[in-house]
Amino acid sequence: MNRQIAGMLVGLSLFSGCGSESQPVAQQAVKPEKITKNTTAAGIPDPAKSESASEQKPQPNASPNVQANVDEAALQKAEEFYLRGMEFQKQGKLAESIQELSMAIKLNPQVSRFYFHRGSAWADLKQDASAIVDLTKAIEMNPQNAQYYYTRALFFMTRGGAELAVKDFTKAIEFKPDSHQALNNRGLLFATTGKLKEACADFERVLEIKPDSIDAMNNLGFALMNLNETDKALEVLNKVLEQNPKYLNAYDNRGLVWKKRKEYDKAIADFTRAIELSPNSLKFYRQRMGVYQESEQPEKQKADEEKIVWLQKLAGLNERLAKSPEDTELILERAQFYLASEMREQAMKDYAKIVELTQDTGRGYYIRGALYLEENKLDRCIQECSRAINIQPQPEAYSVRGDAFMKRGDVEHALRDFERAKRIDEIVAKAYLMRSKSHKEHGEHEKAAADYERAVAIDPSLGPGKLDKEKTAGKPVIRPIQ
Repeated sequence: MNRQIAGMLVGLSLFSGCGSESQPVAQQAVKPEKITKNTTAAGIPDPAKSESASEQKPQPNASPNVQANVDEAALQKAEEFYLRGMEFQKQGKLAESIQELSMAIKLNPQVSRFYFHRGSAWADLKQDASAIVDLTKAIEMNPQNAQYYYTRALFFMTRGGAELAVKDFTKAIEFKPDSHQALNNRGLLFATTGKLKEACADFERVLEIKPDSIDAMNNLGFALMNLNETDKALEVLNKVLEQNPKYLNAYDNRGLVWKKRKEYDKAIADFTRAIELSPNSLKFYRQRMGVYQESEQPEKQKADEEKIVWLQKLAGLNERLAKSPEDTELILERAQFYLASEMREQAMKDYAKIVELTQDTGRGYYIRGALYLEENKLDRCIQECSRAINIQPQPEAYSVRGDAFMKRGDVEHALRDFERAKRIDEIVAKAYLMRSKSHKEHGEHEKAAADYERAVAIDPSLGPGKLDKEKTAGKPVIRPIQ
């Protein structure tokens, strides 16, 4: 269940004035109820602790068949299935958890927490229809359990059901008036629907219950800003940043307040600070770009526009990689993207990932060797390509290592690698020409002539004009090394 709630809270950033890439409307959701000793393995307060003993046994108004079937042995067995199901949830094995909880329900269909936790597992698996059936069943069986309403409210909140979520948060608050999480999240929903006064009331109530809640302070500041009470908004947001100088949302919100007041330098300073804390956030660049536009600073506006385009490209790569995390071509594409942006550290992490994923072929080593070749780190290039060749000799690895030898002036080793790679191009022709000159200087005229013939056959521009076609046979004379 903790995984479900964590996922839900991430989703809530869509509502946030600091998490939305469009017009901001609300702020940050608070975390679920704190874990106590009376919690499940997954971290949710265990409704079993509040269920009466009667819920563990057949109810007086249950049908005779149910009463007959749910005997003491069955009750004990159901508990065992339940405990195993919760252990599976703790391990993230949701399908197995659902199987165990289903067996518990089959043996004892009278326990609401069985349905509640199975519904939570269904929610984690994005099986929304099954999740809502079980969560609702738990509420019907135990209609005064605040935690059940709170969890179903989060479910609705992350599925676009704001109105239903408000109703459930309200019921949770009715049964647990000091639930500052439910109050804060209901306030968020009020803010998203333009009910700013109601939102302020909820956030102020949270601060009465928990005066140190900077989430509620930040949310209150945002709501006050949208009510055009900018002085109060600044007062609240300043307190947030005094308590936590790295609170991103507060910089974003205070920047919006300064922008509303046309105090552009202060707005730019706050958005810049947010960018420093979160360098890849499109939103903060967009916010600052808007201020540059309003304050007529076209050059800085253009720079932010270019950065936004860059971040969008990176986001696209990351999205594709999220779907295919072991696609080495995609990883290489991102690595090259980083290199083009002079982000070598990030690029090297991607190259290391390619090496890890291609241990069986060694491909990652010669790909990284090609990078070292481009950076003129010839010894590193030769080392990487040699590793690749030791795992699985491949033409590409010989070719890259040959280029490194060539750059180092080691023509003999370069030609050996080019011949193993079966490579024919202008660089290979140049290597034969260089060796031809070396042979000639040492008086080895026959070898010099043979290499010269090879060089000109590959690249006729290296010759003195037309060669005897019978001598060249129209193709290079390249013999593999035995």
